[in-house]
Amino acid sequence: MTKREIISNRRKRERIKINNLNDFKDALKKEGYKINYFDEEKFKVEVANAFKVENSVIEELYKCIGQEDVTYRADNVSDLINYMKKIILFEYEHDRLWKKINSIKILNINRIEYERDAISRDDVEDMLSDIKEVKKNVSRIANEKEKEKLEILEKEIDNDYLYSKDIELLKKMLLIKEGRVKESYNINTKVKTISIEVPKQIDYQYITPQKGTIEYHQHLNNNIPRMQRLIKNINKYMKVHEEEKSVFKINQSKTLQDSINIAVAIYDNKEFKAISGSNNIKDYCHAPTKDESFFKSNKVNKLGEFGIGYDRINDSEKKIIEEIHKQIEAKVLKDEGNLTLYSKWEPCPSCCFVISQFCKKHPNIEVQVKYHKKYGE
Repeated sequence: MTKREIISNRRKRERIKINNLNDFKDALKKEGYKINYFDEEKFKVEVANAFKVENSVIEELYKCIGQEDVTYRADNVSDLINYMKKIILFEYEHDRLWKKINSIKILNINRIEYERDAISRDDVEDMLSDIKEVKKNVSRIANEKEKEKLEILEKEIDNDYLYSKDIELLKKMLLIKEGRVKESYNINTKVKTISIEVPKQIDYQYITPQKGTIEYHQHLNNNIPRMQRLIKNINKYMKVHEEEKSVFKINQSKTLQDSINIAVAIYDNKEFKAISGSNNIKDYCHAPTKDESFFKSNKVNKLGEFGIGYDRINDSEKKIIEEIHKQIEAKVLKDEGNLTLYSKWEPCPSCCFVISQFCKKHPNIEVQVKYHKKYGE
């Protein structure tokens, strides 16, 4: 058994299980909270004060643990209180989102699905030594300050755009009944279309974990931010039908990839930012077309296998390298100096090969790449 498994099993054994008010009071006593346990109204107020929460959170707690068929599991009492806060927030955001979309009768969601095509493996043997050289001499782990810079950029993007996983949550909400959806696939455009008849009312049936479980709590933590992004940004992605004003469409392929990479480079006193994917974001580097690209990208699949999968022409590192090269050629930037590229993820084999090509084209530029997470983590 690994150390991680031992710690996980210990945490499971130490979790509190709350089925009623007495369980809750016992948990408080065991954790050393000195609260008036005899006067119920004072008890509620003192619990709210102890955990610095609104009285509504304690009322939600009473309501939840009053359901005899549900047992709430949490790491400790503080975690249980957080659980209640998340339930309140989730239901609030659910209602806000529903008010935003409940006038829609039909929602058509389009998404490009290239993975339906059988893809051959390319011969990349002659590139492997260049990639190995880049990994050995150029790539380094970023320090905490450098990681923070990338995290700030990611938070800014989170605020203004939707991810594909946000649309997947929306689908799950709307597809609570069978027979309300039609699917089609255009083999020429590679576009899959899901046409959803929007129900007249939506409850919380789309939440698959059982209420009270650790998994339910994790669901709340994961999906509250997705709902908040949908509420704020869905209008940027929805288009109304020209004739039917209650029919809308969303191009899911215009949303951000779930596991986007964010990169930023500093060269010649200028900053260059990019994210992976086909999206165009203001003040970020864009990918040139394949014909306009100077550096060759290659196929890499989700497992990191080189020479198979899809062409990484839209990777963030490549966008930045192409833009810097373009400005050097235009005499906007000088052709010597130090280039430092910070990336959330370790560059994939395709990006390593792009960096290798750049180093050969511009030998007077010292390139260093620093990344936050190793590829495949």
